[in-house]
Amino acid sequence: MTADPGRPGPIGRACSRIGLDPFELGCLIVLTALAMAPLIALASKGRDLSGADGLFATDQMQYLWWIRDAGNHILIGNPWDLAPGERRFLHPGFLFSGLVDRYLGLSVGLSYLLWKPVAIGVTFVGSLLYVRRLVTGNGARHAALTLALFTVMPVVALVAWTGWGGKPRTYTFGFITGEIWSAHYLWGYLFTAIAVFMIPLVLLALERWRENRRRAILIWSAVGVLLITWLQPWQGAEIAAIVFAVELLRALPRLGGRRPSWLMLVVVGTAAALPAIYYFWLSHADPGWKLAGEVNRAGAQALWAWPWWAVVATLIPLALPALFAYRLKAPSWQDVALRVWPLAILAVYLAPTGTFPYHSWQGLMLPLAILAVIGVQSLPIRTPRWAVISVVGLLTIPGTAHKIEVFYNSVHSAADPYWVFPGEVEALNALENDPRPGGVLAPSYSSLLVPARTGRETYVGPFSWTPNWSQRAITANDLFEGRLRGPEARAFVIASRARWLLADCRLKDVSALDRSLAPLLARPPARFGCATLYELRDRPEMAAAADRPDR
Repeated sequence: MTADPGRPGPIGRACSRIGLDPFELGCLIVLTALAMAPLIALASKGRDLSGADGLFATDQMQYLWWIRDAGNHILIGNPWDLAPGERRFLHPGFLFSGLVDRYLGLSVGLSYLLWKPVAIGVTFVGSLLYVRRLVTGNGARHAALTLALFTVMPVVALVAWTGWGGKPRTYTFGFITGEIWSAHYLWGYLFTAIAVFMIPLVLLALERWRENRRRAILIWSAVGVLLITWLQPWQGAEIAAIVFAVELLRALPRLGGRRPSWLMLVVVGTAAALPAIYYFWLSHADPGWKLAGEVNRAGAQALWAWPWWAVVATLIPLALPALFAYRLKAPSWQDVALRVWPLAILAVYLAPTGTFPYHSWQGLMLPLAILAVIGVQSLPIRTPRWAVISVVGLLTIPGTAHKIEVFYNSVHSAADPYWVFPGEVEALNALENDPRPGGVLAPSYSSLLVPARTGRETYVGPFSWTPNWSQRAITANDLFEGRLRGPEARAFVIASRARWLLADCRLKDVSALDRSLAPLLARPPARFGCATLYELRDRPEMAAAADRPDR
């Protein structure tokens, strides 16, 4: 008995039920596997996870505190300065996770991870629908989708593996490629992924509204723009710039002479402006946000340099074929939006206002990949399939392998906490369960764990939110590692206004610390396996610097 050649097999039937072809389903599976790989690798060790699963654990530790604080107070404050301060930051995503943590009993880390399948879905669906709308031909669509989701420009692997230029140059190219690598956002930056890939969904919705003028579509588009800007203000500025540019450009005679929709411009502009105004107010009214704006400005750190030649060298494999697409007519609203998108990114990057302009490049791979495929299609030559597969492989595989290697090295360098060891868990639980007010002095490594795990403030934390971060971090580490001793150590501890000191499990010998702190202690050090908790004698400034922990 022979199979019916006209009847699809199990895979084909499964694909048709979810509206995908087998290749698209394969891309979704690979994207999901790539997104989950760091978390699975960390969990396989059988240790208590800190909640970080990205290249920079510091950022995820910050997010986990925001979740805990939002769940308890709705508004979020800065716990990284061990000083009094108000709560002013409102974030819809962290608030939702915080309420889940507080009222449904999930841990802070799991409350954040609930967003991972959402981020994967928005990333894939946004990319897929935009590719389908603008690229013709199954093979070309498959190439564009693969490039949009998985491209890591190969120059970073070349620089890293050859040692050309040393670590600073590797860092520069790693920084640039990391900002534009779509899958990177799924490694701990879930709200970035959601905001970036809501852009194509909103652009498709606005194009549809332009055709049928259904009020509900415009309302939901406005909600989308507001959320994008609230989650990622850089992308909010970009989508507003895209919409305004498309409407005004299409009013030109050579592009159709269509009358702009002033209603659309007002609605989109207002939706983007409201969160932007809020962030502007935060950066001026809140000391923590003002500090973050200063330390994250363009070029504020020595390694934060994007030379024009490095940007060109990174982008040229896709930017060069993409230029050919600009020769073609742009008959539809979406065709113009596609061509404007990379220019909007460049405009936001070069804008003299705002902070950390490098985030403006996030999301570039989607329009650039589509433009590159359209550009190649427009050439008067037929590109062999083997050549397309080779180029796509070159643009995705070496760079992805390098990023996985960077994650592996980041975990094994133990510079940031990806796990919490049993003794540290016990010590952190003791800090959380003690009802008395007071903050914690700890090394820069374990300070990242304290706020989200205990609800307490720390003397040092992420450099964006810690005053005089370099000096604080160096001095704290010198204390715990035995380089700062005696009267100088005690003077520093008193000046910190901390009630407790936490020595984490990385510290193999705390005998020098024991001797230095002995005259200040309220009781003998509490040993929790490899971790040690020191309680200082009560002083009034301890309660003034930090309140009771949030439960």
